[in-house]
Amino acid sequence: MSDNSNNPQLNQLVSFIQHDIPGLEDGKYQLNVSQQVTDAKGHIVSDDSLSVSYRFAVTGDRFRLSKPTELVYSVFPAENASGEYNTVLPNVVFTKTTFPWSRYPTKTLNEEFDNAPPSPGQDTDVDMSTWLTVILLDEDDVANYAGQYPSFKLTPADAAIGDLFLSSANPQSTLGTNYSYFYGVTDQSKPLSTYLDPGDQLTDTIQILDIPLELFFKIAPTINDLSLMAHVRKVSLINKPTMPGISDVGEPEGSFSIVFGNRLPNPMKKTYAYLVSLEEMEDFLPTSEDGGAPDNQDGFTPDISKLLRLAVLKSWNFYSTGESATFVDQLNALNNAAPPVNHETNADLTANTNLRLTCPETAIPIVKAALGMGYVPLNHNLRAAEYNSGVFTIDKTVSWYRGPLAPYQINKAAINLPIPSPDKATIFDPTTGMLDVSYAAAWTLGRQMALQDTSFSTALYNWKKGVSQDVLDSVENSVLSESFSAVFASIPAQSASLKLKTGETTQGDTLAAGVQVRRPLQQKPPAGSFLRNAILSLKQPKN
Repeated sequence: MSDNSNNPQLNQLVSFIQHDIPGLEDGKYQLNVSQQVTDAKGHIVSDDSLSVSYRFAVTGDRFRLSKPTELVYSVFPAENASGEYNTVLPNVVFTKTTFPWSRYPTKTLNEEFDNAPPSPGQDTDVDMSTWLTVILLDEDDVANYAGQYPSFKLTPADAAIGDLFLSSANPQSTLGTNYSYFYGVTDQSKPLSTYLDPGDQLTDTIQILDIPLELFFKIAPTINDLSLMAHVRKVSLINKPTMPGISDVGEPEGSFSIVFGNRLPNPMKKTYAYLVSLEEMEDFLPTSEDGGAPDNQDGFTPDISKLLRLAVLKSWNFYSTGESATFVDQLNALNNAAPPVNHETNADLTANTNLRLTCPETAIPIVKAALGMGYVPLNHNLRAAEYNSGVFTIDKTVSWYRGPLAPYQINKAAINLPIPSPDKATIFDPTTGMLDVSYAAAWTLGRQMALQDTSFSTALYNWKKGVSQDVLDSVENSVLSESFSAVFASIPAQSASLKLKTGETTQGDTLAAGVQVRRPLQQKPPAGSFLRNAILSLKQPKN
Protein backbone atom coordinates (compact mmCIF):
# COMPACT_ATOMS: atom_id res chain seq x y z
CA MET A 1 0.00 0.00 0.00
CA SER A 2 1.34 3.44 -0.89
CA ASP A 3 2.36 5.88 1.84
CA ASN A 4 0.12 8.96 1.81
CA SER A 5 1.46 10.51 5.01
CA ASN A 6 3.20 13.27 3.07
CA ASN A 7 0.25 13.99 0.78
CA PRO A 8 -1.27 17.33 1.95
CA GLN A 9 -4.54 16.45 0.21
CA LEU A 10 -4.96 13.29 2.30
CA ASN A 11 -3.15 14.19 5.51
CA GLN A 12 -5.63 16.60 7.10
CA LEU A 13 -7.26 16.89 10.50
CA VAL A 14 -11.05 16.60 10.78
CA SER A 15 -12.80 17.24 14.11
CA PHE A 16 -16.19 15.62 14.77
CA ILE A 17 -18.43 17.50 17.20
CA GLN A 18 -21.51 15.93 18.80
CA HIS A 19 -23.89 18.82 18.18
CA ASP A 20 -24.23 22.60 18.29
CA ILE A 21 -27.40 23.49 20.19
CA PRO A 22 -28.57 27.09 19.70
CA GLY A 23 -29.24 29.26 22.74
CA LEU A 24 -32.93 29.34 21.83
CA GLU A 25 -34.63 27.05 19.37
CA ASP A 26 -36.86 28.59 16.71
CA GLY A 27 -40.29 29.56 17.99
CA LYS A 28 -42.32 32.06 20.01
CA TYR A 29 -41.35 33.14 23.53
CA GLN A 30 -42.75 35.25 26.36
CA LEU A 31 -40.51 36.82 28.98
CA ASN A 32 -42.16 37.77 32.29
CA VAL A 33 -40.33 40.15 34.65
CA SER A 34 -41.69 41.06 38.11
CA GLN A 35 -40.38 43.04 41.06
CA GLN A 36 -41.44 43.48 44.68
CA VAL A 37 -40.22 46.21 47.04
CA THR A 38 -39.16 45.10 50.52
CA ASP A 39 -37.75 46.92 53.50
CA ALA A 40 -34.46 46.26 55.25
CA LYS A 41 -35.99 43.35 57.17
CA GLY A 42 -37.33 41.72 54.05
CA HIS A 43 -40.95 42.63 54.62
CA ILE A 44 -42.98 43.45 51.55
CA VAL A 45 -43.68 47.16 51.46
CA SER A 46 -46.52 46.98 48.95
CA ASP A 47 -48.88 44.20 48.06
CA ASP A 48 -48.71 45.15 44.44
CA SER A 49 -45.74 43.83 42.45
CA LEU A 50 -44.32 45.51 39.40
CA SER A 51 -44.45 43.19 36.41
CA VAL A 52 -44.08 43.39 32.65
CA SER A 53 -44.21 40.84 29.86
CA TYR A 54 -42.29 40.78 26.62
CA ARG A 55 -43.11 38.62 23.63
CA PHE A 56 -40.55 37.82 21.00
CA ALA A 57 -39.76 35.13 18.47
CA VAL A 58 -36.69 33.37 17.16
CA THR A 59 -37.31 32.93 13.46
CA GLY A 60 -35.74 30.37 11.19
CA ASP A 61 -36.45 28.12 8.24
CA ARG A 62 -39.29 25.72 8.89
CA PHE A 63 -41.11 24.41 5.83
CA ARG A 64 -38.73 25.79 3.21
CA LEU A 65 -35.22 27.23 2.93
CA SER A 66 -35.31 31.00 2.48
CA LYS A 67 -31.70 31.15 1.23
CA PRO A 68 -30.81 27.63 0.04
CA THR A 69 -27.65 28.66 -1.81
CA GLU A 70 -26.22 30.20 1.37
CA LEU A 71 -27.36 27.53 3.82
CA VAL A 72 -26.68 24.34 1.84
CA TYR A 73 -22.95 23.91 1.19
CA SER A 74 -23.22 20.61 -0.70
CA VAL A 75 -25.11 17.36 -1.07
CA PHE A 76 -23.73 13.86 -1.48
CA PRO A 77 -24.03 12.19 -3.88
CA ALA A 78 -24.04 15.25 -6.05
CA GLU A 79 -26.99 16.22 -8.22
CA ASN A 80 -27.32 13.85 -11.22
CA ALA A 81 -24.14 12.02 -10.18
CA SER A 82 -23.54 8.44 -11.24
CA GLY A 83 -21.36 5.95 -9.40
CA GLU A 84 -21.08 3.26 -6.74
CA TYR A 85 -23.37 4.82 -4.14
CA ASN A 86 -25.25 1.75 -2.92
CA THR A 87 -22.96 1.53 0.14
CA VAL A 88 -23.12 5.18 1.28
CA LEU A 89 -25.70 7.19 3.19
CA PRO A 90 -26.71 10.35 1.30
CA ASN A 91 -26.24 13.53 3.29
CA VAL A 92 -26.60 17.30 3.21
CA VAL A 93 -23.90 19.69 4.45
CA PHE A 94 -25.00 23.02 5.95
CA THR A 95 -22.98 26.17 6.54
CA LYS A 96 -24.93 26.90 9.74
CA THR A 97 -23.80 24.55 12.49
CA THR A 98 -26.91 24.97 14.67
CA PHE A 99 -29.47 24.35 11.91
CA PRO A 100 -30.07 20.60 12.52
CA TRP A 101 -30.99 21.37 16.16
CA SER A 102 -32.95 24.61 15.73
CA ARG A 103 -36.12 22.51 16.06
CA TYR A 104 -36.87 19.03 17.38
CA PRO A 105 -38.90 15.98 16.29
CA THR A 106 -40.35 15.58 19.79
CA LYS A 107 -43.37 17.45 21.05
CA THR A 108 -42.90 20.65 22.99
CA LEU A 109 -41.79 20.03 26.60
CA ASN A 110 -41.86 16.26 26.10
CA GLU A 111 -39.46 14.70 28.60
CA GLU A 112 -40.27 11.05 27.94
CA PHE A 113 -37.15 10.64 25.81
CA ASP A 114 -33.62 10.65 27.12
CA ASN A 115 -32.62 13.02 24.30
CA ALA A 116 -35.38 15.57 24.95
CA PRO A 117 -34.48 19.22 24.22
CA PRO A 118 -32.61 20.96 27.06
CA SER A 119 -33.87 24.10 28.73
CA PRO A 120 -33.25 27.34 26.79
CA GLY A 121 -29.66 28.45 27.06
CA GLN A 122 -28.51 25.09 28.45
CA ASP A 123 -26.19 22.56 26.81
CA THR A 124 -26.12 18.80 27.28
CA ASP A 125 -23.81 15.86 26.68
CA VAL A 126 -26.71 13.69 25.52
CA ASP A 127 -27.03 13.00 21.80
CA MET A 128 -29.73 15.36 20.55
CA SER A 129 -32.21 14.28 17.88
CA THR A 130 -32.33 16.38 14.74
CA TRP A 131 -35.59 17.54 13.18
CA LEU A 132 -34.27 16.78 9.68
CA THR A 133 -33.66 13.60 7.74
CA VAL A 134 -32.91 12.49 4.18
CA ILE A 135 -35.54 10.14 2.73
CA LEU A 136 -34.67 7.99 -0.29
CA LEU A 137 -37.21 6.68 -2.79
CA ASP A 138 -37.00 5.07 -6.22
CA GLU A 139 -39.34 3.81 -8.91
CA ASP A 140 -39.84 0.47 -7.13
CA ASP A 141 -41.40 2.26 -4.15
CA VAL A 142 -43.90 3.98 -6.43
CA ALA A 143 -44.67 0.76 -8.31
CA ASN A 144 -45.49 -1.07 -5.06
CA TYR A 145 -48.14 1.50 -4.11
CA ALA A 146 -49.25 2.81 -7.51
CA GLY A 147 -52.59 1.00 -7.45
CA GLN A 148 -53.59 2.12 -3.96
CA TYR A 149 -52.09 5.62 -4.06
CA PRO A 150 -52.13 7.07 -7.61
CA SER A 151 -51.08 10.49 -6.25
CA PHE A 152 -47.80 9.05 -4.89
CA LYS A 153 -45.11 10.62 -7.11
CA LEU A 154 -41.32 10.87 -6.92
CA THR A 155 -41.25 14.53 -7.93
CA PRO A 156 -42.07 16.97 -5.09
CA ALA A 157 -45.22 18.97 -5.72
CA ASP A 158 -45.63 22.72 -5.34
CA ALA A 159 -48.05 23.70 -2.60
CA ALA A 160 -48.68 26.32 0.07
CA ILE A 161 -48.24 26.22 3.84
CA GLY A 162 -52.01 26.18 4.11
CA ASP A 163 -52.00 22.76 2.42
CA LEU A 164 -50.42 21.30 5.56
CA PHE A 165 -53.69 21.74 7.45
CA LEU A 166 -56.66 19.38 7.32
CA SER A 167 -59.44 20.43 4.99
CA SER A 168 -61.74 20.71 7.99
CA ALA A 169 -59.49 23.46 9.37
CA ASN A 170 -58.62 25.06 6.02
CA PRO A 171 -61.19 24.51 3.25
CA GLN A 172 -58.61 25.58 0.64
CA SER A 173 -56.21 22.80 1.68
CA THR A 174 -55.52 19.85 -0.62
CA LEU A 175 -54.62 17.58 2.30
CA GLY A 176 -58.11 16.23 2.82
CA THR A 177 -58.21 13.83 5.76
CA ASN A 178 -54.58 12.72 5.43
CA TYR A 179 -51.86 13.55 7.94
CA SER A 180 -49.32 16.33 8.17
CA TYR A 181 -47.67 18.55 10.78
CA PHE A 182 -50.93 20.13 12.00
CA TYR A 183 -52.90 16.87 12.19
CA GLY A 184 -54.23 17.90 15.61
CA VAL A 185 -55.89 21.08 14.25
CA THR A 186 -59.31 19.82 13.18
CA ASP A 187 -61.42 23.00 13.18
CA GLN A 188 -61.29 26.78 12.85
CA SER A 189 -61.71 27.58 16.54
CA LYS A 190 -58.42 29.48 16.45
CA PRO A 191 -56.89 31.48 13.60
CA LEU A 192 -54.53 29.26 11.63
CA SER A 193 -51.87 31.98 11.77
CA THR A 194 -51.40 31.20 15.48
CA TYR A 195 -49.83 27.87 14.49
CA LEU A 196 -47.31 29.53 12.17
CA ASP A 197 -44.04 31.25 12.91
CA PRO A 198 -43.93 35.06 12.68
CA GLY A 199 -43.50 36.05 9.07
CA ASP A 200 -44.99 32.84 7.63
CA GLN A 201 -48.21 33.07 5.63
CA LEU A 202 -50.70 30.38 4.63
CA THR A 203 -50.08 31.28 0.99
CA ASP A 204 -46.28 30.92 1.13
CA THR A 205 -45.05 28.48 -1.51
CA ILE A 206 -43.41 25.25 -0.37
CA GLN A 207 -42.67 21.81 -1.82
CA ILE A 208 -44.38 18.71 -0.44
CA LEU A 209 -44.12 14.94 -0.68
CA ASP A 210 -47.15 12.73 -0.05
CA ILE A 211 -45.89 9.32 1.04
CA PRO A 212 -48.01 6.30 2.05
CA LEU A 213 -47.95 5.94 5.80
CA GLU A 214 -47.32 2.22 5.49
CA LEU A 215 -44.13 2.90 3.51
CA PHE A 216 -43.09 5.71 5.84
CA PHE A 217 -43.29 3.38 8.85
CA LYS A 218 -40.85 1.04 7.08
CA ILE A 219 -38.17 3.58 6.12
CA ALA A 220 -38.49 6.37 8.70
CA PRO A 221 -35.91 6.69 11.50
CA THR A 222 -36.77 6.42 15.18
CA ILE A 223 -36.23 9.22 17.68
CA ASN A 224 -33.05 7.49 18.84
CA ASP A 225 -31.89 7.11 15.23
CA LEU A 226 -32.25 10.85 14.70
CA SER A 227 -29.86 11.49 17.59
CA LEU A 228 -27.10 9.80 15.55
CA MET A 229 -27.96 11.22 12.14
CA ALA A 230 -26.48 14.70 12.50
CA HIS A 231 -23.20 16.12 13.74
CA VAL A 232 -20.76 18.99 13.25
CA ARG A 233 -17.43 18.79 11.46
CA LYS A 234 -14.53 21.21 11.66
CA VAL A 235 -12.35 20.84 8.56
CA SER A 236 -9.60 22.63 6.72
CA LEU A 237 -10.71 25.14 4.08
CA ILE A 238 -7.39 25.34 2.28
CA ASN A 239 -8.34 22.88 -0.46
CA LYS A 240 -12.07 23.59 -0.49
CA PRO A 241 -13.90 25.33 -3.34
CA THR A 242 -14.45 29.04 -2.80
CA MET A 243 -17.83 29.90 -1.30
CA PRO A 244 -18.78 33.46 -0.32
CA GLY A 245 -18.85 33.90 3.44
CA ILE A 246 -17.32 30.46 4.12
CA SER A 247 -13.98 29.79 2.48
CA ASP A 248 -13.15 33.38 1.51
CA VAL A 249 -13.06 34.92 4.99
CA GLY A 250 -9.40 34.19 5.52
CA GLU A 251 -9.87 31.46 8.15
CA PRO A 252 -7.96 28.17 7.67
CA GLU A 253 -10.77 26.08 9.23
CA GLY A 254 -14.51 26.03 8.86
CA SER A 255 -17.36 24.35 10.73
CA PHE A 256 -20.24 22.60 8.99
CA SER A 257 -23.24 20.56 10.11
CA ILE A 258 -24.17 17.33 8.33
CA VAL A 259 -27.51 15.49 8.23
CA PHE A 260 -27.63 11.87 7.03
CA GLY A 261 -30.32 9.56 5.82
CA ASN A 262 -30.84 6.03 7.15
CA ARG A 263 -31.53 4.16 3.90
CA LEU A 264 -29.01 2.87 1.36
CA PRO A 265 -29.67 3.48 -2.35
CA ASN A 266 -30.59 0.47 -4.46
CA PRO A 267 -28.00 -0.45 -7.12
CA MET A 268 -28.81 0.12 -10.77
CA LYS A 269 -31.59 2.52 -9.82
CA LYS A 270 -32.18 6.24 -10.08
CA THR A 271 -32.60 7.38 -6.51
CA TYR A 272 -34.55 10.46 -5.41
CA ALA A 273 -33.36 12.12 -2.20
CA TYR A 274 -35.48 14.48 -0.10
CA LEU A 275 -34.42 16.59 2.86
CA VAL A 276 -37.64 16.73 4.89
CA SER A 277 -38.80 18.21 8.16
CA LEU A 278 -39.87 15.92 11.01
CA GLU A 279 -40.67 18.70 13.44
CA GLU A 280 -42.86 17.38 16.29
CA MET A 281 -43.68 14.26 14.23
CA GLU A 282 -42.86 11.75 16.97
CA ASP A 283 -46.39 10.30 16.79
CA PHE A 284 -45.54 9.06 13.28
CA LEU A 285 -41.99 7.87 13.88
CA PRO A 286 -41.41 4.14 14.51
CA THR A 287 -40.58 3.16 18.06
CA SER A 288 -38.95 -0.11 17.02
CA GLU A 289 -35.60 -0.41 15.25
CA ASP A 290 -37.30 -2.79 12.81
CA GLY A 291 -39.82 -0.14 11.75
CA GLY A 292 -43.56 -0.44 11.87
CA ALA A 293 -46.33 1.65 13.36
CA PRO A 294 -45.33 3.61 16.47
CA ASP A 295 -46.48 2.56 19.90
CA ASN A 296 -47.87 5.88 21.10
CA GLN A 297 -48.66 6.28 24.76
CA ASP A 298 -51.15 9.14 24.32
CA GLY A 299 -53.75 6.96 22.62
CA PHE A 300 -53.25 8.36 19.11
CA THR A 301 -53.13 5.61 16.48
CA PRO A 302 -52.46 6.73 12.90
CA ASP A 303 -54.60 5.25 10.14
CA ILE A 304 -52.09 3.23 8.10
CA SER A 305 -54.22 3.55 4.95
CA LYS A 306 -53.67 7.30 4.70
CA LEU A 307 -50.89 9.45 3.30
CA LEU A 308 -48.39 11.54 5.25
CA ARG A 309 -47.53 14.94 3.79
CA LEU A 310 -44.00 16.18 4.46
CA ALA A 311 -42.39 19.52 3.65
CA VAL A 312 -39.40 19.08 1.31
CA LEU A 313 -36.62 21.57 2.02
CA LYS A 314 -34.21 20.19 -0.59
CA SER A 315 -34.46 17.48 -3.24
CA TRP A 316 -32.07 15.98 -5.77
CA ASN A 317 -31.48 12.70 -7.58
CA PHE A 318 -28.55 10.48 -8.52
CA TYR A 319 -27.89 7.11 -10.09
CA SER A 320 -26.24 4.21 -8.30
CA THR A 321 -24.48 2.02 -10.85
CA GLY A 322 -23.29 -0.54 -8.34
CA GLU A 323 -19.84 -0.13 -9.89
CA SER A 324 -16.87 2.02 -9.08
CA ALA A 325 -16.83 5.50 -10.58
CA THR A 326 -13.08 6.15 -10.39
CA PHE A 327 -11.16 7.65 -13.28
CA VAL A 328 -9.53 4.33 -14.20
CA ASP A 329 -12.92 2.65 -14.28
CA GLN A 330 -14.25 5.35 -16.57
CA LEU A 331 -11.34 4.80 -18.94
CA ASN A 332 -11.97 1.07 -18.87
CA ALA A 333 -15.60 1.70 -19.70
CA LEU A 334 -14.60 3.44 -22.93
CA ASN A 335 -13.57 0.06 -24.33
CA ASN A 336 -16.16 -1.99 -22.43
CA ALA A 337 -13.29 -3.33 -20.36
CA ALA A 338 -13.77 -5.24 -17.13
CA PRO A 339 -13.04 -3.43 -13.83
CA PRO A 340 -9.46 -3.74 -12.55
CA VAL A 341 -8.67 -6.56 -10.15
CA ASN A 342 -6.66 -5.76 -6.99
CA HIS A 343 -6.21 -2.21 -8.28
CA GLU A 344 -4.06 -3.44 -11.15
CA THR A 345 -4.37 -1.93 -14.61
CA ASN A 346 -6.35 -4.02 -17.03
CA ALA A 347 -4.81 -5.19 -20.25
CA ASP A 348 -7.79 -3.66 -22.01
CA LEU A 349 -6.36 -0.23 -21.22
CA THR A 350 -3.69 -0.80 -23.86
CA ALA A 351 -6.41 -0.21 -26.43
CA ASN A 352 -7.06 3.28 -27.72
CA THR A 353 -9.23 5.11 -25.20
CA ASN A 354 -9.01 8.63 -26.61
CA LEU A 355 -12.10 10.81 -26.60
CA ARG A 356 -12.11 12.22 -30.11
CA LEU A 357 -14.41 13.17 -32.93
CA THR A 358 -14.90 10.66 -35.67
CA CYS A 359 -13.18 11.58 -38.90
CA PRO A 360 -14.18 10.44 -42.37
CA GLU A 361 -11.57 8.68 -44.46
CA THR A 362 -11.81 11.37 -47.12
CA ALA A 363 -10.59 14.10 -44.74
CA ILE A 364 -7.27 15.76 -45.49
CA PRO A 365 -4.32 14.35 -43.51
CA ILE A 366 -3.80 17.52 -41.46
CA VAL A 367 -7.37 17.46 -40.16
CA LYS A 368 -7.23 13.73 -39.46
CA ALA A 369 -4.00 14.20 -37.51
CA ALA A 370 -5.45 17.07 -35.46
CA LEU A 371 -8.58 15.10 -34.56
CA GLY A 372 -6.44 12.11 -33.65
CA MET A 373 -4.43 14.31 -31.28
CA GLY A 374 -7.59 15.28 -29.41
CA TYR A 375 -8.22 18.65 -31.05
CA VAL A 376 -11.63 19.91 -32.07
CA PRO A 377 -12.45 22.89 -34.33
CA LEU A 378 -14.52 25.53 -32.55
CA ASN A 379 -16.00 28.86 -33.60
CA HIS A 380 -13.84 31.74 -32.41
CA ASN A 381 -15.02 35.35 -32.02
CA LEU A 382 -12.10 37.75 -32.51
CA ARG A 383 -11.61 41.14 -30.88
CA ALA A 384 -11.57 42.92 -34.22
CA ALA A 385 -14.81 44.19 -35.73
CA GLU A 386 -16.03 46.12 -38.76
CA TYR A 387 -18.28 49.16 -38.50
CA ASN A 388 -20.78 49.57 -41.27
CA SER A 389 -23.95 51.67 -41.29
CA GLY A 390 -24.00 52.02 -37.53
CA VAL A 391 -23.57 48.30 -36.90
CA PHE A 392 -20.47 46.53 -35.56
CA THR A 393 -19.81 43.12 -37.09
CA ILE A 394 -17.45 40.95 -35.07
CA ASP A 395 -14.77 39.12 -37.03
CA LYS A 396 -15.03 35.36 -36.68
CA THR A 397 -12.83 32.40 -37.47
CA VAL A 398 -12.41 28.74 -36.58
CA SER A 399 -9.64 27.72 -34.15
CA TRP A 400 -8.27 24.48 -32.74
CA TYR A 401 -8.88 23.57 -29.10
CA ARG A 402 -8.04 20.59 -26.92
CA GLY A 403 -8.46 19.84 -23.23
CA PRO A 404 -5.71 19.37 -20.64
CA LEU A 405 -5.34 15.64 -21.40
CA ALA A 406 -3.43 14.65 -24.51
CA PRO A 407 -3.06 11.13 -25.99
CA TYR A 408 0.68 11.64 -26.46
CA GLN A 409 3.66 12.80 -24.45
CA ILE A 410 4.42 16.51 -24.42
CA ASN A 411 8.12 16.98 -23.70
CA LYS A 412 8.14 20.77 -23.87
CA ALA A 413 5.37 23.30 -23.70
CA ALA A 414 4.81 25.38 -26.81
CA ILE A 415 4.67 28.60 -24.78
CA ASN A 416 7.08 30.54 -22.60
CA LEU A 417 6.24 31.69 -19.08
CA PRO A 418 5.21 34.13 -17.72
CA ILE A 419 2.11 34.85 -19.80
CA PRO A 420 0.80 38.42 -19.47
CA SER A 421 -2.38 37.85 -21.50
CA PRO A 422 -4.24 35.06 -23.33
CA ASP A 423 -3.04 36.47 -26.66
CA LYS A 424 0.50 35.55 -25.62
CA ALA A 425 -0.64 31.92 -25.21
CA THR A 426 -2.34 31.74 -28.62
CA ILE A 427 -0.38 29.63 -31.10
CA PHE A 428 -0.54 30.08 -34.88
CA ASP A 429 -0.34 26.94 -37.00
CA PRO A 430 1.16 27.90 -40.38
CA THR A 431 0.32 24.52 -41.90
CA THR A 432 -3.43 25.11 -41.58
CA GLY A 433 -3.56 28.88 -41.10
CA MET A 434 -5.55 28.32 -37.89
CA LEU A 435 -5.01 29.38 -34.31
CA ASP A 436 -4.56 26.98 -31.38
CA VAL A 437 -6.34 28.57 -28.40
CA SER A 438 -5.93 25.68 -25.96
CA TYR A 439 -3.38 27.38 -23.72
CA ALA A 440 -5.17 30.73 -24.02
CA ALA A 441 -8.42 29.16 -22.83
CA ALA A 442 -6.61 27.48 -19.92
CA TRP A 443 -5.01 30.81 -18.95
CA THR A 444 -8.37 32.57 -19.01
CA LEU A 445 -10.02 29.84 -16.95
CA GLY A 446 -7.23 29.99 -14.38
CA ARG A 447 -7.55 33.76 -14.08
CA GLN A 448 -11.30 33.55 -13.54
CA MET A 449 -10.89 30.88 -10.85
CA ALA A 450 -8.21 32.94 -9.10
CA LEU A 451 -10.23 36.17 -9.15
CA GLN A 452 -13.19 34.30 -7.69
CA ASP A 453 -11.18 33.95 -4.48
CA THR A 454 -11.74 37.20 -2.58
CA SER A 455 -8.55 37.00 -0.51
CA PHE A 456 -6.39 36.38 -3.58
CA SER A 457 -8.02 39.07 -5.72
CA THR A 458 -7.70 41.63 -2.90
CA ALA A 459 -4.02 40.83 -2.40
CA LEU A 460 -3.43 41.02 -6.15
CA TYR A 461 -5.12 44.43 -6.34
CA ASN A 462 -3.04 45.81 -3.47
CA TRP A 463 0.15 44.47 -5.05
CA LYS A 464 -0.62 46.03 -8.43
CA LYS A 465 -1.53 49.30 -6.76
CA GLY A 466 1.78 49.26 -4.88
CA VAL A 467 3.72 48.55 -8.08
CA SER A 468 2.00 51.48 -9.80
CA GLN A 469 2.89 53.78 -6.90
CA ASP A 470 6.52 52.62 -7.01
CA VAL A 471 6.67 53.48 -10.71
CA LEU A 472 5.24 56.95 -10.07
CA ASP A 473 7.73 57.54 -7.26
CA SER A 474 10.62 56.45 -9.44
CA VAL A 475 9.58 58.75 -12.29
CA GLU A 476 9.01 61.65 -9.89
CA ASN A 477 12.42 61.23 -8.27
CA SER A 478 14.09 61.02 -11.67
CA VAL A 479 12.41 64.21 -12.89
CA LEU A 480 13.26 66.05 -9.70
CA SER A 481 16.88 64.92 -9.81
CA GLU A 482 17.30 66.17 -13.38
CA SER A 483 15.31 69.40 -13.15
CA PHE A 484 16.10 70.69 -9.66
CA SER A 485 19.69 69.62 -9.06
CA ALA A 486 20.75 73.29 -8.75
CA VAL A 487 18.00 73.98 -6.22
CA PHE A 488 18.97 70.98 -4.14
CA ALA A 489 22.60 72.02 -4.20
CA SER A 490 21.68 75.35 -2.55
CA ILE A 491 19.80 73.70 0.35
CA PRO A 492 21.70 74.20 3.64
CA ALA A 493 23.38 71.14 5.05
CA GLN A 494 21.19 71.13 8.18
CA SER A 495 18.05 70.93 5.98
CA ALA A 496 19.47 68.44 3.53
CA SER A 497 17.82 65.47 5.16
CA LEU A 498 14.16 65.88 4.18
CA LYS A 499 11.56 63.74 5.84
CA LEU A 500 8.68 63.18 3.48
CA LYS A 501 6.20 61.88 6.05
CA THR A 502 6.24 61.19 9.76
CA GLY A 503 7.27 57.61 10.51
CA GLU A 504 10.25 55.32 10.52
CA THR A 505 12.63 55.56 7.60
CA THR A 506 14.53 53.04 5.59
CA GLN A 507 17.27 53.42 3.07
CA GLY A 508 18.09 56.83 1.55
CA ASP A 509 17.83 57.80 -2.10
CA THR A 510 20.49 60.27 -3.28
CA LEU A 511 18.92 62.90 -5.56
CA ALA A 512 21.84 65.32 -5.75
CA ALA A 513 25.28 65.69 -4.31
CA GLY A 514 25.09 65.91 -0.56
CA VAL A 515 21.28 65.54 -0.49
CA GLN A 516 19.70 62.39 0.79
CA VAL A 517 15.93 61.83 1.17
CA ARG A 518 14.57 59.41 3.70
CA ARG A 519 11.66 57.24 2.48
CA PRO A 520 8.92 56.30 4.95
CA LEU A 521 7.93 52.70 5.71
CA GLN A 522 4.31 53.18 6.66
CA GLN A 523 2.74 54.85 3.66
CA LYS A 524 4.07 56.16 0.38
CA PRO A 525 3.54 59.91 -0.15
CA PRO A 526 1.26 61.05 -2.95
CA ALA A 527 2.84 62.17 -6.19
CA GLY A 528 4.22 65.72 -5.90
CA SER A 529 4.67 65.72 -2.12
CA PHE A 530 8.43 65.51 -2.36
CA LEU A 531 8.64 68.61 -4.56
CA ARG A 532 6.35 70.56 -2.22
CA ASN A 533 8.38 69.62 0.87
CA ALA A 534 11.64 70.39 -0.87
CA ILE A 535 10.51 73.92 -1.85
CA LEU A 536 9.05 74.63 1.59
CA SER A 537 12.33 73.60 3.21
CA LEU A 538 14.12 76.42 1.34
CA LYS A 539 12.01 78.93 3.32
CA GLN A 540 13.16 77.59 6.70
CA PRO A 541 15.34 80.11 8.64
CA LYS A 542 19.03 79.37 8.73
CA ASN A 543 20.65 78.77 12.11
